[in-house]
Amino acid sequence: MKKMKYIYAGMIAASLMTAPSLTSCSDYLDVNDNPNYPTSAALAQLLPSVCTYTMSQLAYNGVLIGNMWMQYTTQGNTTNQYNTTTNYNVTVSSFNNFWTYGYSNTLEDVKILLAQAEEQGAWNYWLIGTVLKAYNYQILADFYEDLPYTEALDAVNFPNPNYDSGKTVVYPAILEMLDAAIAKQADAKAYSCPKITNQDYYFNGNVDKWVAFAKSLKLKVLMRDFEGNKSAIQSLLASGGLLEEDCKMDCFEDATDKGNPFYEYNIRQLNTKENMRACHTFVEFLLANNDPRIQNLYELTTNAAAKVGVGEVLTDAEKYEGLPCGTKPETSTIALAESSRYKQAYDDPVYLMNESEAKLLIAEAYARLGNMDKATEYYNKGVVAGFNRWTTTAGQGDAFVAEGGAYEMDATSMETALKCILTQKWASYAGANSWDGVFDRNRTGIPAIDPVNTVRISDKAGERELTPGYVLGTLVVPGSSELAAGQFPRRLPYPNASIQYNPNAPTPKALDEPMWWQVAKGK
Repeated sequence: MKKMKYIYAGMIAASLMTAPSLTSCSDYLDVNDNPNYPTSAALAQLLPSVCTYTMSQLAYNGVLIGNMWMQYTTQGNTTNQYNTTTNYNVTVSSFNNFWTYGYSNTLEDVKILLAQAEEQGAWNYWLIGTVLKAYNYQILADFYEDLPYTEALDAVNFPNPNYDSGKTVVYPAILEMLDAAIAKQADAKAYSCPKITNQDYYFNGNVDKWVAFAKSLKLKVLMRDFEGNKSAIQSLLASGGLLEEDCKMDCFEDATDKGNPFYEYNIRQLNTKENMRACHTFVEFLLANNDPRIQNLYELTTNAAAKVGVGEVLTDAEKYEGLPCGTKPETSTIALAESSRYKQAYDDPVYLMNESEAKLLIAEAYARLGNMDKATEYYNKGVVAGFNRWTTTAGQGDAFVAEGGAYEMDATSMETALKCILTQKWASYAGANSWDGVFDRNRTGIPAIDPVNTVRISDKAGERELTPGYVLGTLVVPGSSELAAGQFPRRLPYPNASIQYNPNAPTPKALDEPMWWQVAKGK
């Protein structure tokens, strides 16, 4: 991947597209180049830029972190590309692009877009831009906690912006943005607003869908403090109109720098395609439940593919195999031909929120409110949506949530209901917005961190007996973890671009130090 050029957040330059006629998705997909953009652009240029910048780092670094930390994948045992990520060796030099890209590109473009939209009375552009601004701040706050907000994006007056409290300033501001966007729904649908179609890569200019996404994003933020926001959550659920579909970008092309960003890096541009392999943690969960979604996430092992190619009929257990979590090249005896590669394609969608997640979020809220009938209803809908994401498994989810099915809801108590809901949310993030699985795990403690270090007794292909005491659907401590036993990453360190040049940057916290909305250490 070509080296991205970034500008320190305290000295932001506008990052706008050059050709005024470009509006198709492919015109903006080369997110790895940052040429000298002009300082002004039309709304029809700004919105595609914001859409693309919003997804670009999540589609690469977000998916990498989520896949590895939620143990859908692990490092291949013949390569080394992602060893540090897998084993939580995260430093101030790791994943800086979330911060620099967010502040120097995405949020700066949003700022310009909102000012122009307000001046022109283009309230549909304003509504979409406001929701994307809220979403970007939510991602930054969930990764870093305290952020420059009130003094951000104003290098002239605040070259060294102070950091605001995530709890008392940033998250409330996110909720205010979402409320403001929702309140503009009628204005944004007025005849006088300019038409938006393919300038919007998520909902093709459909304001109602953006409002539905805003409501689900609002619920997601409110759930960071359920007890403090209980009445607001009840009101939001009662109002209805939350997201009923995927919020995704899926207009990628099979050409260099035009495809899904993680595919571009991990498959098209690396000198090996063997880094990301199936992890025992999720593979054994899927196999134990006879979950057919395994075929959508992992490739057949090389050995299995050869047998299928000559007509042999194999079970899923014979087709798919993982590696121990945190594997390094010298520590696993499972040969490359015996493990499954993680499936990737140039046209893989990038999800800001997937449908299954949105419905399971509602189920969780109802469960915490004690309404188990509604919790079960939305749990079932969420699980089914997780199967319907792929054409090969569409329609199969109903059997899994039916009475006696592998994923039947246990609503005998709030604890059992939450275990079902959040375990299926974990499953819903695989192949989608996996970074949100990290946020949910740290917010709820589910999946739990299992005290044992391996899923299986044996490190030989096909020998699937579980390690005594291991519980399917829980995470294990990766090999060579940089954290203490049983601990999990809770945040990203502030990047060098901030802590070295901004004297107002706070003292960095340990990687496993919980944020205000997360469960305590060891949970």
